[in-house]
Amino acid sequence: MTRVFDTEYLAALIKTKRGNRGLREIAQEIGGVSPSTLSRIENGKVPDMDTFLRICTWLQVSSEEFIKETDDQQQNEISTTDRIEGYLRADRELTPEMADALAKLMKSAYRAATEGKLGPE
Repeated sequence: MTRVFDTEYLAALIKTKRGNRGLREIAQEIGGVSPSTLSRIENGKVPDMDTFLRICTWLQVSSEEFIKETDDQQQNEISTTDRIEGYLRADRELTPEMADALAKLMKSAYRAATEGKLGPE
């Protein structure tokens, strides 16, 4: 198993919470982060630790949320559920709470389906 930092998930959460507000406004709200740094993070760049922790506080999520375990051979592959979760979190029509609830529901249903617990009756 390998641990990887999920930059796509971080970017999706920032974009979702930011909504239609500008990077300058969000940078001021977070504090200690520049608009250009936020832009780079939204484009998949890895932030420095201080910036990352400030963003986690702003997002109100644990830093552990962004550390994923994967098989070495699957490290570059994105799972179906992770891809769907990313789309949900990037959807500006959904609140972060609704995106989280839908992602959990989808993952639970997907897991049940792939384990054979859902099927024709």
